[in-house]
Amino acid sequence: MRKILLLFVLVIGITIACKAQEGYQISGKVNGIADGKMLLVSEESGKPETLAATMINNGVFTFTGKVNQPVAAYLMLENGDGMLPLILENANFMVNVSGAGALIQGGKQQELLTRFTRISQSFMAEQAKVAAEAQQPGANVPVLQDRVNKAYEASMKATLELIKANPDEYATAHVIALGISGETEEGLRSKYDLLGEAARATVPGKRIAAALEQYEKLAIGEVAPNFTTEKPDGNTFSLHDLPAKLKLVYFWVSTNPLCRQDNIDLVKLYLQYRPLGLEIVSISLDENRGEWRNAIGMDGMVWTNGSDLQGFASPIARLYMVHELPATFLVDTENRIVAKGLRGDALRDTVAKLLKKSKRK
Repeated sequence: MRKILLLFVLVIGITIACKAQEGYQISGKVNGIADGKMLLVSEESGKPETLAATMINNGVFTFTGKVNQPVAAYLMLENGDGMLPLILENANFMVNVSGAGALIQGGKQQELLTRFTRISQSFMAEQAKVAAEAQQPGANVPVLQDRVNKAYEASMKATLELIKANPDEYATAHVIALGISGETEEGLRSKYDLLGEAARATVPGKRIAAALEQYEKLAIGEVAPNFTTEKPDGNTFSLHDLPAKLKLVYFWVSTNPLCRQDNIDLVKLYLQYRPLGLEIVSISLDENRGEWRNAIGMDGMVWTNGSDLQGFASPIARLYMVHELPATFLVDTENRIVAKGLRGDALRDTVAKLLKKSKRK
């Protein structure tokens, strides 16, 4: 009878332990904060979604719940302060926030995210150290730059090794997706190719795939994505409706000195090749209408100008995967992309070649 009872107790204990792992529990302590509400938020759906809310009492808080799969989330106060990212999964988490920083322990995906984060933090620490040394009298700038380059290469190597060692994890896809805006198409594809099917099936994995699919739509020979946007006078235009033998779609912003310098060169290019069929379509990523319009006037931009004044969040910028400025695309009379990423002499030579070829036809 005793053996049966002991066996029954063991079974109950195992069952309770298994049930405890069916959900998540986040236990945390925040030093020096008044009582209030803490939110657990995710933007995985594309917009902020509050997954849970709890009260902070004497700096202590606890979240409990359940997720069907890992999800990128963050903790923050109800007033929006103190965003603390974590990858939520059905596990136990311990969070400690103090003046020295924040520490999150628990969860396989969170631990992997921490390993990725440490790699980038190591590089940033070296970069900051070199920047401080560069300010000292007699600093050997070329040597210091070489140190930064080597630190960056080491960081990239370590990141790739960690991706290769964890190809099927949510955290791996999440880290790659976070870096989409800072990656070239080739760099993003090389990392995506390292992912396993499980990671590709996650929300961040699908986000990477969507970015690569959009890059494919911007390949030479493809029809340039059409868009409609507003001119400085309030009227609108569509790219495909503009009549021209060759269109230069130029992404810029008035606060970027490099873009402003390019405008000077574009004026010369336009005056020379407009009679042969060139049209320039400058799409500004400004957010201030006044600054945008003033720059157009000051730089003599007498061609087609447009902007939705949404900065890098512009749907047009996203459509063309614009992450750095300036950015250029040459589009022919059939609205097909014939060249991209050209500036200076390379741009001028290509425009001359394409328009002369068009003239012969």
